Amino acid sequence: MAIVFLLGPSLWKSPASGVVPNGPMDVRKRIAQSWKRDGHTVILMEEAHDIKGEGFIGKFDRLLHDHVTTVVMYWPPLAKMQTTYDELILLCDRQEYLKRKAIRFWLVHHVSVASIQENELKILETGERSRYLTDVAKLGPYMIAWKDQDDLNDKIQQLSQEL
Repeated sequence: MAIVFLLGPSLWKSPASGVVPNGPMDVRKRIAQSWKRDGHTVILMEEAHDIKGEGFIGKFDRLLHDHVTTVVMYWPPLAKMQTTYDELILLCDRQEYLKRKAIRFWLVHHVSVASIQENELKILETGERSRYLTDVAKLGPYMIAWKDQDDLNDKIQQLSQEL
């Protein structure tokens, strides 16, 4: 069974932009529950305990180094992404560790938000984003694109079997 570090956004850009009734954090919690039922351990940064004096980067590293076998990034359209972009950049900065520990990275993204072309991550959504995200392709992510909620549910179940 896998130990999954499940990353992704928590909020929509605006209340009217939601693809599903609840926020992305609620979707990630449902994904985590599904994978836990299948026997996997799932770590959500927001639910992990804090250590006094530990900053967010320290917490990210502590959780990543806690026997994680797989990192999964859930990326829906129309979500507030800055913190998620930061997490992607942190993963890029830890590329050697991910390779050394053979930690697989899955990018579960909506078809409208991203693709990899010519060994470079292309952000398809308009708006604020970091140019440093182009390096995410160097992590060798397994890309799983989904179209709607039913498709996402199917892909999440299939991924659980792969983990």
